[in-house]
Formats: sequence, C-alpha cells, structure tokens
Amino acid sequence: MEIIKPGTRFDFVGKRKPFIVISIILCITSIVLLATLGLNFGVDFSGGSEILVQFNEAVEVESVRETSGTLGFSQPDVQTFGSSDEFKFLIRVPRASTLDKEKVDRVKTALSEGVGKFKKFRWTEAGGDVAYLRFEEGRMDQAKIEGVLGEFEQELGKWSISVSDSKDDPEYTIRLQEIQSRVHDVFTTTYGEKFYKKEDGKASGGVQQVESVGPRVGKQLRDNGVVAIIIALILILIYIAFRFDVRYAPGAVLALFHDVLLTLGVYSALQIEVSLPIIAALLTIIGYSLNDTIVIFDRIRENFANISGSPVEEIVNVSVNDSLSRTLLTSVTTLIAVTALYFFGGGLIQNFAFALIVGVIVGTYSSTFVASPILIWMHNFLESRKQTKASRDHQTGQV
Repeated sequence: MEIIKPGTRFDFVGKRKPFIVISIILCITSIVLLATLGLNFGVDFSGGSEILVQFNEAVEVESVRETSGTLGFSQPDVQTFGSSDEFKFLIRVPRASTLDKEKVDRVKTALSEGVGKFKKFRWTEAGGDVAYLRFEEGRMDQAKIEGVLGEFEQELGKWSISVSDSKDDPEYTIRLQEIQSRVHDVFTTTYGEKFYKKEDGKASGGVQQVESVGPRVGKQLRDNGVVAIIIALILILIYIAFRFDVRYAPGAVLALFHDVLLTLGVYSALQIEVSLPIIAALLTIIGYSLNDTIVIFDRIRENFANISGSPVEEIVNVSVNDSLSRTLLTSVTTLIAVTALYFFGGGLIQNFAFALIVGVIVGTYSSTFVASPILIWMHNFLESRKQTKASRDHQTGQV
C-alpha cells in the first residue's frame, strides 16, 4: 500500500531552515517553561501517598475531595479511577505519613524508657512508616514493646511488629498502617455502608490499596530516571557512530534530545503529573524516534552509493521522500494504538499514552526536519575540513 506515490519529490530539504528555526523556538520555550513552571512531579518523585478507595454506590468527586481534606493532609488530589460503574477514586496526598519528627521522638523516648536503651533506631517513610529497632541488651520482651506502642494508639493507628530470627541480636520491625486505617475510619464515619459494608463474612468497598514513597526515595527515583535517559542518549550516540559513521550520530542524538525536551515542555505547560510510567514513556519515545531516524539514514547511505556525485542536499531529500510512505504508515498506526489507550485505558495509563502521542508526533517531525538537516551540516563541515587539509598538504608538498 503506497500512501505516497513512488517518485514523489517534496522539497523537505529546501524548507529545512524555517523548520530548524521553529524547532529552536520550541526548544527554548520548553526550557523556559521547565525553568519557570517546572514539572508537576507525582508521588513517585516528590514523595507522598496514593490511596485507592472504592464505594458501593455512586458518590460525587467533590464530596470525596471534601472528605479527603479532613484526613490531616494538605492539598489532597482526588480523581476518578477506572470505569464509572466501579465507583473508584484515587486520592493523592503530598506526604507519606501524618507523623512528624516530634511524634516519632516521643515514641522513641517512650520505648527507650519503657523497654530498654537502643543499639539502633531508624524510622523511615519509604514504602510507608517502618521503624527498625535493636536493643543493647539484645532480645527484649515483645509484650513490653507492644504495651508501649499501645499508649500511642491514637497517633499511630494500626501497626504490626515482627522479629528477625537472630537469637542474640534480633531486629524488631514495626510497620504502621496509619494512613490506611485513618482513611478507612474517616470515610466509614462519613459515608457508612455506602463506603464499606460487610455481609455474610464478605466485605465490599473500602480502602483497596495504599502506596507510599518517602521524599528521599522519590528524589532518588527522579535522579535515576534522568540518568537512565542520559545513558540511553550516550549509548545511542556511540551506536550510530559505529552503525553508520560520525556524520550521522549528532543529528540522531540531537533529534532525540529535541523529542524528549518538547514532550517535557508540553507536560510542564499543561502541568500534567509526571510519574515513573512517564520515564518509561520517554524511553519508549527515544526508541521509536530512533527507529524512524535509522530507516531514513539507511536510505541516505544507500543513495550515497546509488546516486553518487549528486549534491548531499539532493541525496537527503530523495531519501526522505523514499521513506515517507513507510514513515506515515508507521506513525499513523502507532497513533491509533496510543490514542485508543488514552481514551479507553483510564487511570494512570492516560498520562503514559499522552506522552506517547506527543512523542510520536514530534519524533516523526524530528526525523525529517532535525536529524536530516544536521546530517547535511555535518557532511558539509567534514568535507570542508577534508578539502582544507588536502589544500594545506598540497601547498606543503609544493614548498
């Protein structure tokens, strides 16, 4: 199937300068947006908790948002989740715990006075509130620890305790279900059986899932995501340099950088939440755009041999036109798939699919109007250097 008839010759290369200017303006705009508005980092990167709740009947999102505001967290974000007949809501709060340093210090002091001096005491919010304890005297009476924790039932909520197998120096792990129990109690009090009910031993509704990430872990995940993208670009630069030659590598990598930057610029402008799936989407965009660029570069390399002696601009333009039908078919079919995901995927899949929609569009554009023009510039630059060196060597030989 040929969307573009063979022999068609659109003058892409002749129009490259206006498109390069447009790309530069868009990149600068994206950088300004990222520097001023920044990105709307989700729980994965900024730290906090995501709470998935399900009702037994339809409830207005504004009502759920108002109730969520009484949980003790500031700025709760509430969104519908899944299909409309599931009555699910995703609540995002900016902290992984309602506990603060003062409360933790009080618990630590009470345990030290009521049980024994610590050899180790570490409290972390990563993955939910967890405390790791070791005592100087080794194994302690677990009932004493439970008794002290029971005095803080109102502040700690529900908790569980486990002990490592070590006989002489065991580690006691205290896990809190403080957020889950607080949400359950508040919503059950407010909505009653509309939120949670238990009949014949079977429960329906209630808190379905709680995921918490501490701020340190969130920062580490964010840094790792940036490093993953940078490493991918460096490896692609090396691959293209070996796969083709040095003329091709800068155009491919700058086109990929262009795609990632513009996608992040759109996310910054619209303040769409950036989470771990978005990093996966950015890496997918890099792979998709690179594939499209390599197809065009392969045709350019073939045409360097087939129509040698022609100006590089003509060779590149012929190659882009030869690949145009394949490029359009691939891009359109990919867009159909990711658009379906965006409209019917629901929940967190929508943000992932939106990144792919933007990435496919800018990736198709950059393969033609960014990577190819930079290849022409690199070719002319290297040829100019080669001629200058040859001229210099000739003059040296004559002397």
